[in-house]
Amino acid sequence: MNVPWTRFDQFGFSVSFICAVHCLAMPFLLAMVPYLGSTFIAGDKMEMVMICITLSVAVPTLFRGYLKHRRLLIPACFILGMLFLTLRPGSFEHTHDHFHSEDSLHFILAALGGFSLAIGHWFNLKFCRLCPSCRDESDTGK
Repeated sequence: MNVPWTRFDQFGFSVSFICAVHCLAMPFLLAMVPYLGSTFIAGDKMEMVMICITLSVAVPTLFRGYLKHRRLLIPACFILGMLFLTLRPGSFEHTHDHFHSEDSLHFILAALGGFSLAIGHWFNLKFCRLCPSCRDESDTGK
């Protein structure tokens, strides 16, 4: 059974959007850190899992979308998302205290990265809906 590429974009959009919402919610959830501190949702591992899943779907689908449609919006959203994710404070550190003044910037840039990738998937889906070649592929399951 072949899964159409649009399914990957739909999944990528969902994961990227959930990642962005998680990052936006974290500053509000920081007050609950004593309760959430030992859980997966408030830990560094959750952030890394979200980013890894998001990128493992975004890289092939957005790259394929650009090659298929030749629309610069797709790689622009990907590059912008990657810039936001790599420029956030603490992006190359393994641990966060979540109590520094730069934490707000960390979460805002991470959320913008997630939203940028989600928008890239959204554009990819939009271009596929308009593309006869993509519609033929989804009918045959390629």
